[in-house]
Amino acid sequence: MNQEALNKKDRMQIELAVKKIDWELDGRVPRARRRQILNELRSNLTEAAQHVGGEQAVQQLGDLKTLAKSYLEIYRSRFDVRAGAFWAAVAYFAVQLLGFVLFLAFRAGVAAGGSHGASYSFEVWTGFGPFAGKVGAGGNTFEVLIGSPAHILIVALAFAIGSTYRSLFARR
Repeated sequence: MNQEALNKKDRMQIELAVKKIDWELDGRVPRARRRQILNELRSNLTEAAQHVGGEQAVQQLGDLKTLAKSYLEIYRSRFDVRAGAFWAAVAYFAVQLLGFVLFLAFRAGVAAGGSHGASYSFEVWTGFGPFAGKVGAGGNTFEVLIGSPAHILIVALAFAIGSTYRSLFARR
């Protein structure tokens, strides 16, 4: 298992294959287990590459995504950080989009109702909500808060549900 005996091209092909597997396992398999899998895979590929070459050794593994999925089936942790981050981002952007749509609807309603000099606020709970604004005859203001308590709560909830949905809805 002397990696120095391999040429640079073979070492690069082995590392690329290991990185592809690592990408699929990252955040889904516990770190210690993932490191063990990758070290074993690198060692086996290095040994095989000494006999048949790096490209052939990697080809003997078959489809790398399929291999990674087989590792995921066996070693998946309770939390899928990648899925949790995805659903947290979706929730964040959905709240931002909802705020913008509510502002436009509120503004259109005030304009259709014949606004007067007073301003109309659509904050439900001051300082908590993810968006705030006022519409009046003198002009419109619209503020989107980036990290309000409501944002943090919604995003944290989406992350928690998104990262554990496989264990919550697993068939038993």
